[in-house]
Amino acid sequence: MPDDDWPPAPVASPTPWNSLWDFSLTVYAAPDVAEACLRAQDQHGLDVNLILWAAWLGANGHRLTSAELAAAASASDAWRREVVQPLRAVRRRLKSGPPPAPNANSAALREQVQAAELEAERQQQQMLQAFPPRQRLEATPELALAANIALLLPAGNRRAVTEALHAAIFNP
Repeated sequence: MPDDDWPPAPVASPTPWNSLWDFSLTVYAAPDVAEACLRAQDQHGLDVNLILWAAWLGANGHRLTSAELAAAASASDAWRREVVQPLRAVRRRLKSGPPPAPNANSAALREQVQAAELEAERQQQQMLQAFPPRQRLEATPELALAANIALLLPAGNRRAVTEALHAAIFNP
């Protein structure tokens, strides 16, 4: 399939998103975004919060450097590995067992773990939001978004994630 239509043509820039968390809740709920981000997480070990952070910066016209990305990833990695990922593992495990799970009691516990996981992700995003890039703006937010995602994702998964994020951000 030819890529003559890629990257997408510029569109009017949305109102800048001031909060990474608000941006993430809105964009992640859009069609295809969660699926594309989770596929990148599960297949390549990528951090969904880092993807959303890079997209948030791109949506606001900021293009990351690889050094900025590495600094932000390094700063939040221990929290992700030691808090977010274990909570996610417990939540996923409660879905199918061990006995006595799954049952009504374990479903309630799973919801509590899910709430804790979400709060841990929000705190990770607060860490990431504290790492703003230098005031280097791209020509358009669309180009900044594509460039930031290209820093994170292998070429094979880049397009699906970028297209889903682009649609959610610029064509809600």
